[in-house]
Amino acid sequence: MRTTLDLDKSLIEGAMEATGFKTKKAVIEAGLKELIANVNIESFIDSFGSMTNYPMSTDIIRNWREQEESIIEPGSVNDPSVS
Repeated sequence: MRTTLDLDKSLIEGAMEATGFKTKKAVIEAGLKELIANVNIESFIDSFGSMTNYPMSTDIIRNWREQEESIIEPGSVNDPSVS
């Protein structure tokens, strides 16, 4: 889709430098994808607020992750010799 935009040149140049993208189109598309992903994440997180009596915090999630990591044997992930 062709669209004409009047964009802040320094923002585009800064984004291209920060990301390494070579074209304005690539950096704009990446920014739009990131914006959509952030909105989807926020919507997902907000959906937990609609549940009652469901305590969820980052500390709980970190504890779950640490527990999962502690039960995985070193070398067993992606190592076909371990069964």
